Amino acid sequence: FEQARVALGGAYGNLEAVQAAEHCLKGHQEALSDGLRKLAEAQRGATGEQIRQLQQLGGVIRTAQTLVTTEATKLRAAKLKCESQGKVKAAQERDQALFQEILPDCTNKANIAEDAVEKARITSEMIESSGDDLEGIREAVQHTENAAQEAQKLLGEARIYLNAKVATVKRFECDSVRLQAVADLGKLQVQLQEAQQRLSPLKLVRQDFVQRAAAQKLVQETLERLSPAEVQVDRAEEATLLLSSEEGPEAIKNAEAAVSKATDLVAGVLRFILQKKATVTGIVKEEAGKLEERAKASQARLVELRKQQTESTQKANCDSMLEEAHEKVQQVYEAVKKASEAESPFLMGEEDLALSKTLAAVKACDAAATAANTACSIARMFLATKVVEARRFAEGLSERASKKLKEYQSELETHTSKLTEIKKSTATRKKEATMKEAESEVDKAEKLANLVGEAAAALTDDAKFHELTAKEIRAAADETLDAEKEASSALAAARKFITARQIESKGKEVASEVSSELIKFQTRLSTAQAEVGKYKKLCSNVEGRLKAKREIEEAASKVEALEEKLGKLTEAVEKMSEPDAGDEPDAGKKNTKAAEGLAAEAQVALKSANRFFEAQGSAQSSAKEEIEKMRQRAAEAQDNLSAMIKTMKETSEKIVIEGIVKESDERIKEAEESFQKVAAAEEPFLKGVDDMEPEDLSKLLIELDAAVSVAHTAVGGAKTFLAMKRLAAKRLSETSAASTAEELSNLQGRLDVVAKKVTATKRGMTERRMATVKREGEGKVAMAEKKVEEAVEATKALAENISLETSDVKRLCEGAGSAQQAASAFIAETKGFLQERQRDSKLVTTDASMPGELSKLLEKLAAAQVDLDKQKGVLRDQEHKFVARRLLQDASDLVESLEAKLKTMLEKAEPITSEVGGFAASMFVTHVLAALNKHMKDKAKTAAQIFEEIGEKEPITEAKFVAFAGTLPELMEQKDLLLSEEQLKSVFSRLEAGGKGEISEAEFAEHFRARWLITNVVAMTDVMEVKGGKTVRKLEVNEIVEQLEEPAKEASVGLMRVKAKTEKDEKEGYITMTSNGGTTYLVPFDPLTAVESSVQQAIQDLYEAGVKAQKYIESKGDELRSVREGPLAETKASLLAMEPRIRKVQQERKKLKVTIADAKKKQLEAVENEKKRRQEAQEQQEADKVLEDANKSVGEAEERTEKACSAAQALVTSRGADTDSPLEAMDEADKALSACAEHIDSALAKIKELMDEVKNAGKGPLGEVRGQLVKLKVKTGAFDSRCKKQIFALGNARKQVTRDAELALQSALRKHAVGQTLKPAELFAKLCGAGEGEGEGEAAAVSPATLRAFLEGIPDSGLKPCHLDLGIERLAAGITKLTLLDMLQEYQRCVKEIAITTEFEVKESKTVRKLVLGEVVEVLERRTGDGDTGLSRVRCRAVKDAKEGWATLTGNQGTPFMEKAAKLYYLCEEASKLQSAFESSSADTCSVGAGEVLEVLEGPREEEPLETLRVKGKTAKDGITGWVTFKDLQGNESLKKEKVLICQRSIAFTTTFDIAEGKALRKLDVGEALEVLEGPQEDAVRGLTRVRARAKSDGKEGWVTLKGNQGTSYADETDKHYVCVAAVPLEKKFHSGSEAWRTLEVGEVLELIDGPEKETAEGARRVKARSIGGSCEGWFSVSSAFKEWAPRYKCAQSTVLNDAMNLKDAKVVRKLEAGEILEALEAPMLEPSANLLRIRARAEKDGATGFATIKGNMGTEVMHPLVENKEPERKDAKEQNERKDATEEQEPEKGEQQEHDRGRSRGQEAEEPDRGRSRGEPGRDRGGGGRDDVNRAYSDRSDGRQDRRGAAERRGERSDRYDRYDKSYDKPYDKSYDKSYDKSYDKPYDRSYDKSYDKSYDRYDKHGGRYGK
Repeated sequence: FEQARVALGGAYGNLEAVQAAEHCLKGHQEALSDGLRKLAEAQRGATGEQIRQLQQLGGVIRTAQTLVTTEATKLRAAKLKCESQGKVKAAQERDQALFQEILPDCTNKANIAEDAVEKARITSEMIESSGDDLEGIREAVQHTENAAQEAQKLLGEARIYLNAKVATVKRFECDSVRLQAVADLGKLQVQLQEAQQRLSPLKLVRQDFVQRAAAQKLVQETLERLSPAEVQVDRAEEATLLLSSEEGPEAIKNAEAAVSKATDLVAGVLRFILQKKATVTGIVKEEAGKLEERAKASQARLVELRKQQTESTQKANCDSMLEEAHEKVQQVYEAVKKASEAESPFLMGEEDLALSKTLAAVKACDAAATAANTACSIARMFLATKVVEARRFAEGLSERASKKLKEYQSELETHTSKLTEIKKSTATRKKEATMKEAESEVDKAEKLANLVGEAAAALTDDAKFHELTAKEIRAAADETLDAEKEASSALAAARKFITARQIESKGKEVASEVSSELIKFQTRLSTAQAEVGKYKKLCSNVEGRLKAKREIEEAASKVEALEEKLGKLTEAVEKMSEPDAGDEPDAGKKNTKAAEGLAAEAQVALKSANRFFEAQGSAQSSAKEEIEKMRQRAAEAQDNLSAMIKTMKETSEKIVIEGIVKESDERIKEAEESFQKVAAAEEPFLKGVDDMEPEDLSKLLIELDAAVSVAHTAVGGAKTFLAMKRLAAKRLSETSAASTAEELSNLQGRLDVVAKKVTATKRGMTERRMATVKREGEGKVAMAEKKVEEAVEATKALAENISLETSDVKRLCEGAGSAQQAASAFIAETKGFLQERQRDSKLVTTDASMPGELSKLLEKLAAAQVDLDKQKGVLRDQEHKFVARRLLQDASDLVESLEAKLKTMLEKAEPITSEVGGFAASMFVTHVLAALNKHMKDKAKTAAQIFEEIGEKEPITEAKFVAFAGTLPELMEQKDLLLSEEQLKSVFSRLEAGGKGEISEAEFAEHFRARWLITNVVAMTDVMEVKGGKTVRKLEVNEIVEQLEEPAKEASVGLMRVKAKTEKDEKEGYITMTSNGGTTYLVPFDPLTAVESSVQQAIQDLYEAGVKAQKYIESKGDELRSVREGPLAETKASLLAMEPRIRKVQQERKKLKVTIADAKKKQLEAVENEKKRRQEAQEQQEADKVLEDANKSVGEAEERTEKACSAAQALVTSRGADTDSPLEAMDEADKALSACAEHIDSALAKIKELMDEVKNAGKGPLGEVRGQLVKLKVKTGAFDSRCKKQIFALGNARKQVTRDAELALQSALRKHAVGQTLKPAELFAKLCGAGEGEGEGEAAAVSPATLRAFLEGIPDSGLKPCHLDLGIERLAAGITKLTLLDMLQEYQRCVKEIAITTEFEVKESKTVRKLVLGEVVEVLERRTGDGDTGLSRVRCRAVKDAKEGWATLTGNQGTPFMEKAAKLYYLCEEASKLQSAFESSSADTCSVGAGEVLEVLEGPREEEPLETLRVKGKTAKDGITGWVTFKDLQGNESLKKEKVLICQRSIAFTTTFDIAEGKALRKLDVGEALEVLEGPQEDAVRGLTRVRARAKSDGKEGWVTLKGNQGTSYADETDKHYVCVAAVPLEKKFHSGSEAWRTLEVGEVLELIDGPEKETAEGARRVKARSIGGSCEGWFSVSSAFKEWAPRYKCAQSTVLNDAMNLKDAKVVRKLEAGEILEALEAPMLEPSANLLRIRARAEKDGATGFATIKGNMGTEVMHPLVENKEPERKDAKEQNERKDATEEQEPEKGEQQEHDRGRSRGQEAEEPDRGRSRGEPGRDRGGGGRDDVNRAYSDRSDGRQDRRGAAERRGERSDRYDRYDKSYDKPYDKSYDKSYDKSYDKPYDRSYDKSYDKSYDRYDKHGGRYGK
């Protein structure tokens, strides 16, 4: 324990001390435990003192044990801790060494990649410097692209290498080393990422270059396609516009063809653009997008043109459809008319017609009604289809078509109702005719049935029947049958007729009545049919009696035939019994066959007779006795036939037995012959075969076996045949079977003898075969023993010569192995043979000793196998010794070679490991020598001359060298590689050898030898040419060669090659420096680099050798793992002992790598720090230069901006007042600003260029200057904004100057006109007379020159020349009257209520009236300064009522009361009349045509409300219900009351009084009105009352029956009808002017339903106006015929501006886009050829003048006027009529018509006056003849319907009357609305709307039950 403590010395952290202390305590714990155990044993036998002493000794031992145990525990813990720390430290050292090995390569690759990126960036600057030189740009792009590709390749390699190394360091065990390594490598990855970002734009240089060229090419190609397409679009537009004048199919076809062609061209262009756009990006795609927008604009124009074409096509289709619909309805009318005329025989009043006439008339009516019904169905389906189609038309066409189709549908329904009545009356008449016809058919059938009974009377009495002959009976039967057929046919026809009538009557109103009558007729027919059937049955019995005789004769013939066949059979049987004749051996068989055939025929005849007798079981009684006799004869024949058949059977069996015996005997003879062959083959064995060879014996055995097999088969076949014949014999008769069995038994005995002999022979064969096997086995065993002896001899020879050479031992081993293998294979083969024969002997042999003998042979063979196994063991031991010796030798050689390589590597690395900083010094030496070489080349000096220059013909000292190198120009050029004095001194120390402090001339010259280092294996050839040269030898990596000649390019392959000499063996030849693929073979030689490369290669070789040795030992150890003893086990231990030596070598290798990496890392850090310092200095110089250039550009821009903006601002402020030509001065200022903007753009471009240069700079001077450049850019951008603002202000000033000039010109004109009291029309006429006015009348125009001359002639006008120039510039197209009006007249609109006063002075004036908001006044005179108030006042005229006075424009506080307004115009939409006075009832004065413009002189003003009387009625002509004006505003009545006849039932209208003589004109319908012309008169013959009358519906005259001969009334007189005395519209709703059904013609009859009622109409809005031409002046009412107009238009869609009015001759000036504004120069005019409304106008955009279309011939609005003076529409005046219309909408006219018709048909005419009230209509003041107050009707509490609705509203219930559900809301949701959803609606609710909410809109309309607006 003390020794352990001394060895430990308290150093528990020292592993060696802990191990030493632990070694001291080792074993003592066990010794102490053993001592305690021995003490315990001693205590068992001790007593007294001994026990005490022993216990004391035990305490001492336990104390020692505790100390030892405690210390051992502490030592174990300390040992584990030391080992753990050792592992951590080892891991850290290992990881650090590996990382130091990785880091230099990673840094080097990252730097190389970054240098390549920088090279590519520098190369890219050549592109900008090439300017417009395309070839130079292309070459620069190529160089840049190549450099970028090379840089990208290096970046990719570096990134991959870094990623792999990052993955490696992440697996480090030491956390600190791992984190540091990941961080360092992460910096390198960031460095690569930054380099990649700098490189990415450079990779696109070619793409940018190609895109610019591609963009130009694409634009050119697209314009070649787009320009023709746009031209074709213009042509299509012209063709479409011509549709307005030419609506034929040819014009539509031409327009469609033009649009189609244009569409194809535009689509092709778009496809072309989209195809190009899909494959391009960047600039090309932007250019393609611009061209695509242009093409899409053309496409949008085509869409609009197609829309216009569709409207034209739809109009043509609509007209065609309506025409076809009219034809369909007309066809229905004609068909119904024919059906009505077909009823005329029934409508003559003659109520009992003959059956034939009735049937013919019913048939005609039915056919006509069917045809009419078909026509109705076709028309109804056609109209329903067309109604759906009409909805797809444009809005106007759809409304028109739908309205017309509904009229046709209404007309069709009227015709259908008439047809229904015709069909109903026809059905009733048809029922009556059917009953008559059915009764006639039944009577006819019953008569024919009675005739059948009379004909069958002779057959009903049996006594009489027996007295008649057969001929007489047949005659009576035939007569009865003929009568029965005729009666049955008549009954069937009658039944068929009745059934058909029953089917027809089903589902009709008269079905039950008709069915009951027809059933009665069916009963009568059934009774007659039963009687006829009874007589028919009697006729059938007659034939039965005649048939009995024929049956007896047939039975006799069958029995005789049977007996005849039995006779023939008897003869044949007798021949069978006779013996066979000698010459006919088969005669017996033939006789037997013949007899069998006859027997079969006899049996058939017998069966036929028996079947006949069985079939006659129900024969007549008279024939039964004869048939029974025949049956007995047939029974006797049957017995004879059975006896004959038995005899035939016995004879046949005898013949069969003879054949069986004969065939069996032949089979047995064949078996006996086969056994004789077996006996012949067995004969050699009987003689003896002991001396015979085994092969011959085997052949004899085979022959005998074959013969026995044949004999066995023959015996078996014979046995089978006999067995089969025994079975056949059993089927014979008993006697025959017994005799046959006896014969076969004898034959079976013979066969059994042969079978026994065959069996005996087979048994002898088995024994002979076993003997042969025994002899063969003994021979094989002897051969196996011989082969074993040979193997023993070969193994013995190997053991005796084991110490020989390896090749000899190997040969002996292979020989012994081959011998043992051959012996083993033969033994196995013999063993298998013996075992197989042993199994066979147990199964087949009878010799019991045979298996035993074979077993003995197997035992001998097993003994030989044991001997052979022993020899295999001996051979294996010898082989193991040989292998163990060989393995140990190979492993020793590998380890020794590895240790030798380690020693060599350490020697090579000595220069690196012994000198710290060797890498850095070497790098500086390389740079200095390179600079000296360049200096020598530039100055054309040799190394000796340079030596003299530096050392002054003496050895070079350190001071001289540093002084010369510090001033070397070639070294100074490389600013980033400037060397300090200390660094140059380190270079000198590396150049001088031996530490002498000086360099001799020889040493100096040695450094300038041109030597190269081989970096990749390359061949040295004897000549310069590669193809023809021979290889001198292959140069390995790291070999050094000396250059003998300057490198040159080999012409044939383009490779740089150099002639050199190897230092290794001084061989000379040519070497390739770099391959075409970029592989470098030679690099300049650097001693230290060569050493480093050599060491790195040695380290790699050592690593590979170590891995190889380790794998060899491990693999051999794995192979020997299962070996536990012997030579190989010893070898395995020796191999494992070599592993520590290998690990030691690898540790030394790793240690060397770490040392080298540390040295390189330190030097690299020093180099990087020096490079960083130099880089910062260089960047500072660049930053100063950049900032200087930027400040210069910005200063110049600032100076020019200040100058240009100051001049422009002065012009803007003064508006050019101080110059003679303001516009020229403004143009000069604008040019100066534009030039300044260009200079600013140049400055910005310069700043951007400078920023691009420093954009990739990080921290440092360039990074700081980037921020300053940004500030300068912002400052320069402010200059640009200032210029743009000034340019904009200058533009506004230019516009203002122009406007001031125009205002000055207008002011001068107005002042002159007022001074000369000239009206605008007079002034225009004066100007037209003074100059060369263009055109005539309204279209005349004053030329600008004339106007200028006129203005210059006005004295004291105050106009400057610049005012004239600018003011007339806009009027270059001429001054029309419309333009002059705008210039001379001024209008203002009231924006705040103000009064018109009588005087200018407010205090002294009186109020004329107050101007309301929105009212327009014409300014007559302006004055400023109303006394002390300073108000701006004007004398004006109110346009509304022509009141004149003074009004204030602006208050003294600046409050505006008026604002400028446009002059009021109206455009006449359709030809109208102007009236002489304000009242709308005044006389007409003149007419205005469509398109005329009227200037407002006065108005609009409203007339007082007016009243008219309206009535509701139904026309007699077509049954339409509607409202008409009974008395108009002037008191004229349009209806006159008249008494007429009303048809109560349908009746014919005939030509004469006598219905027999006259023809039917047509049928009068129920409710039709007639005017009495003559009568009434009585027809005494037929009992009719008739009258001559005229139909009110069509004016036809004829005779009509008032009362029939049965008292039926057909027409009654009424006073509810009125006659139209003046044409008036029949309208759908109560208020006048609503949609009209049609016009009520003069003389037409109207049935009164409701009214008369008063209609209060609002007063018309009246306007006094004058046409622009002044030819017409008067008043008109504002309506749809007049539309507010303004002389400024806005394009609603794109159109064209033409140079002429006529479209056919006009040319396109330019295209007008949607939204463009035009100024009207003249009033709109109608172009007659195209029927288009066009106008001459000037475009505000560019001043282009021409003619444009306002509205197409289909009503499509192309342009709309910009009207400013729109007034709110009046609504209160229409409320009463709207309420009335709402009531009318809830009561469909059709329902009222149906109710009216039902009331009339029931004779309820007397109740008609009160029908409206009974239906709940509003109460009326009947006595007054009209309604006094509409509201009173709605508030009348006695109105039942009103009370009910009011109660429902009070209960909160909904009223269907006012809550109609619109089914159009059920349409599926259109998802296209999602696309057009305006997200601006999602703005939050603006609370300010609450303040402007108008509560007046909350008034509730109690009468209508709905809210107003």
